[in-house]
Amino acid sequence: MKRSERLQVIERLAKQREDQAAQALQQARAQLEQEIKQLDELADYQRDYHQSLQASGGGGISIEQWRRTQGFIDQLETVMGRQRGVIQQWQEQEAKLLAHWQSLYQRRKTLNQLVEKVSMEELIEADRREQKALDEVVSQMRQRTHSW
Repeated sequence: MKRSERLQVIERLAKQREDQAAQALQQARAQLEQEIKQLDELADYQRDYHQSLQASGGGGISIEQWRRTQGFIDQLETVMGRQRGVIQQWQEQEAKLLAHWQSLYQRRKTLNQLVEKVSMEELIEADRREQKALDEVVSQMRQRTHSW
């Protein structure tokens, strides 16, 4: 097996690892997007409750009703704080996965360049051997024609 062929096997394995890292990155980004969407929904829900509380406050609601609604709004704020933490964790995970994918991409790219270089060297060496063989054949033919 030629050196370039052995390197191509290594390059294919590097490509597989790179593809796996890209898939993990894509999944993390999808999860991050879902978590952000969930936070947006919570914020919309909280905003609706605020508006409802303000609208009904002018119409005269009981203090007990106001406390329950305000308590629920406060609970939503707590849940949103936790959700922001989850989003932060996914952002950190995404950054790690991106860095990992980038390193694998760069490694595979470098391997690809090496494979191309080695393949070119092998072609040049094969051409040299072929030219040397042709030169020997021509030299032998000249010797035969001169010896007659």
